[in-house]
Amino acid sequence: MSDIKKKEDAVFKEEFSSDEGSSTDGGNNHIIVPDKKKNASISSTYGTTELKDDEKYKDVHGYDPDLEWEEHEEAKVRRKIDVYLMPFLLLMAFVLNMDRTNHSNAISDHLNVDLGFSLDGVNNAILAYSVLFTIFTLPSNFIAKKIGAYRWIPIMMSLWAVITWAHVLIHNYAGYMTVRVLIAITEAGFIPATLNYMTTWYKTKELATRLAFFWGIQSVASAVSGLISFGIFRLRGVGGLFGWQWLFLIDGIFTHIVAIVAFLYLPKNPGSTGGLIRGKSGWFTEREAKIAVTRVIRDDLTKTDQDVPITWEDVKLALKDTKLWTHLVTTFVGMMTHTPISTYLPSIIRDGGFAVTTANLLTMPSYLGGLAFSIMIAYSSDRYGEVALHALIGNIWQMVGYIALRAIPMNAGRWQLFAAATVTASSPSWHGMHIAYMSSNMAPAGKRAIALGAIIGAANLDGVPGSQIYRADDAPRYPTGNLICIVLNVVAIFLLISQRVRYTLTNKYREKEWNSMSDADKEIYNKTTKHKGNDRLDYRFRI
Repeated sequence: MSDIKKKEDAVFKEEFSSDEGSSTDGGNNHIIVPDKKKNASISSTYGTTELKDDEKYKDVHGYDPDLEWEEHEEAKVRRKIDVYLMPFLLLMAFVLNMDRTNHSNAISDHLNVDLGFSLDGVNNAILAYSVLFTIFTLPSNFIAKKIGAYRWIPIMMSLWAVITWAHVLIHNYAGYMTVRVLIAITEAGFIPATLNYMTTWYKTKELATRLAFFWGIQSVASAVSGLISFGIFRLRGVGGLFGWQWLFLIDGIFTHIVAIVAFLYLPKNPGSTGGLIRGKSGWFTEREAKIAVTRVIRDDLTKTDQDVPITWEDVKLALKDTKLWTHLVTTFVGMMTHTPISTYLPSIIRDGGFAVTTANLLTMPSYLGGLAFSIMIAYSSDRYGEVALHALIGNIWQMVGYIALRAIPMNAGRWQLFAAATVTASSPSWHGMHIAYMSSNMAPAGKRAIALGAIIGAANLDGVPGSQIYRADDAPRYPTGNLICIVLNVVAIFLLISQRVRYTLTNKYREKEWNSMSDADKEIYNKTTKHKGNDRLDYRFRI
């Protein structure tokens, strides 16, 4: 299709010539222009932005209010972002998740036995990690918006690289707890800062699939960690180090290398890709750079404030939004069930009758299978919408797996146990889709940045109770823990459905109220309302 003018261009120009206009994007994204005056408000899935005048947007580097382009030009720009930026973001996420998976593999290599404590000591470390990770996710986007995510991300990576290889220096439980506490603090801000960074490069309907890759890379990291653990654990005793210490040492060195490259490679934004190892001319031509910036702003006008610091007003808006709280509770409850199976998968397979090295190798199918299905489901969500219904697939899948784990008799063969554990661990991740779902329904930009930090915090805070689901006195099959996970999945399913129903009913109510207002009433509303962002009457939620 050779559209010279995008639908968003109509918002900026053509619809200002009429008294009132409304258009839709794929049936879910509504654009409403109450009147043709300068204070017209435009509502999309990301929120409502009041247009004072076009000069506000001309100040954004790379934005061109008069720019026109064809679909194939935008597709070319998007492909360049996917080629130049996305793989490196995935590499950094891979490095982050290597530590988490290496910790699980280290436990299967008897880390706790070597340091002289029980599995309950491991659970306490996971609990401390989850609490501190949650606390330190919250200020991350404040810092990222202050100094720039492209600077903040490499700084964090450099810090946790030191802590990762410092595992070779620990000899007791106190040392173990120290490194786990420090690594929680240094890793905490990476995900929210990276997610906020991604929103400056991608449009709303482009995020879910890419976030599926972002979270799916955890599966790749888990598979690779299991594979290299198979060989590295055989180094036990070499240089006076345990096998798991070699694992953390190699991981830490690799993280340092990636962090150094990140300082030189990550650009500030789509309009500033030239320089350093990116080359003098950068990734785009001058026209492509303008398209890269302008397309994202026209998709979501609040992104003009991407570099504006978060305000106290943004904090208050976030705290008062019950829809945000529902997303956070859904994440907390639904993601809690991932902690026990991800932490103890190698150990469960080992206890079924496999050698330690073989058990780590056998974790690969679940991680790779989960990645493949996660990407397919997220792609379908981006294409057809209905994010909540797509997210249900992962919850139902995992619930079936936990039911199988609980139903298997104690005298079952090792391959039966392996199959049930693999089904449970390979459940497609819905976390990335859910974050894109929440992000697309949060406005203004400062509130969204807070929400992104909060939802990452919720996803890690669930590790506090999640770390206590599989207890030593319930081992090795954990029947009580599996029952708890079944119940939690049922609750998460209910919350996802209820949020979708709420968004649908709210959209219908607002549409009815808005259409019942006269042009004069709409003008008065725009001038006098105290509602902001997704609280406005002309805002429509993405379903």
